[in-house]
Amino acid sequence: MSNDDEAELVDQHSLMVNVARAYYLDDLTKIQVGQALGISRFRVARLLDLARELGVVTISINENPQPEDTLATTLRYRLGLRECLVIPTGDAASSRRQVAAAAAGFLANRIAPHDVLGLSWGRTLAAMTEYLVDLPPVRVVQLTGSVGTDLAISPIEILRRAALRSGGEAFPIMAPLVTDSAEAARMMREQSQIRRALDLFAELTIAMLSVGSWNPATSQLRAQLDEETQAQLEAAGVEGEVAGIFVTRSGEVLDVPPLRRLIGISAEELRIVPRIIVAAEGAAKAGTVIGAVRAGLANSLILDVALASEMVSILDRE
Repeated sequence: MSNDDEAELVDQHSLMVNVARAYYLDDLTKIQVGQALGISRFRVARLLDLARELGVVTISINENPQPEDTLATTLRYRLGLRECLVIPTGDAASSRRQVAAAAAGFLANRIAPHDVLGLSWGRTLAAMTEYLVDLPPVRVVQLTGSVGTDLAISPIEILRRAALRSGGEAFPIMAPLVTDSAEAARMMREQSQIRRALDLFAELTIAMLSVGSWNPATSQLRAQLDEETQAQLEAAGVEGEVAGIFVTRSGEVLDVPPLRRLIGISAEELRIVPRIIVAAEGAAKAGTVIGAVRAGLANSLILDVALASEMVSILDRE
């Protein structure tokens, strides 16, 4: 064997090890691995198969599941979820980043070119877009009007980042989530640009959402509502909101009259989306996530351990 042949074999083995490490240990998708190493995802797949055949990668099944695996299985069974992923996080400061990174990989592994992706807003989803390496060219739809003053986590900014990663067409809602009146909301919904996004709600195949709790207040939307509306929601037993839809822990969707001035997807429109993913962290959101699932507004969850543990505790007490 010539020196050139030996060098080529060494390079091939090194590349195979790097591919395996990125895929199995760093939890990158095949597309992400390929982009990082400058090779096609098909070559990534071939190298992963070769790594298994040569024993570079061996897979074993630990019959003693980790706590996060047990939590995920428990929640999937007790709430009837399509999928549940619980992330073993560290301190509170790192939990959002870890959940966001997991959500980016989760989405990338499940989305296909024919899909229509809907996005809400929030810090977790904003962080998720930073970890998105590549998405197929899908239509990306904003699910609500804008809320709050932090542009970095606004639905329009999240939509923009996701559409850049995809290269697909973006459908924004250039309006506030909370308008001055029900009549103002009705008139805005009839504007042609906004109507383009609203009309796509019926075609959504994947929705990626975060949630906000009411007490303690993690929802940006709460501060946008007047005291009378807040009082009506509290009297009705509000737990929190998902994509601007308020729910109780039992899964009731609250429809107090002042909420008719909101511009966004309705509970009825969201329920028919085949895959509704909620990415969230923090024990304070447990009741809201449970309520969203029971209301049919989520069927796949990506959670940190603290949130998943609190959800199981609530279910145990009921």
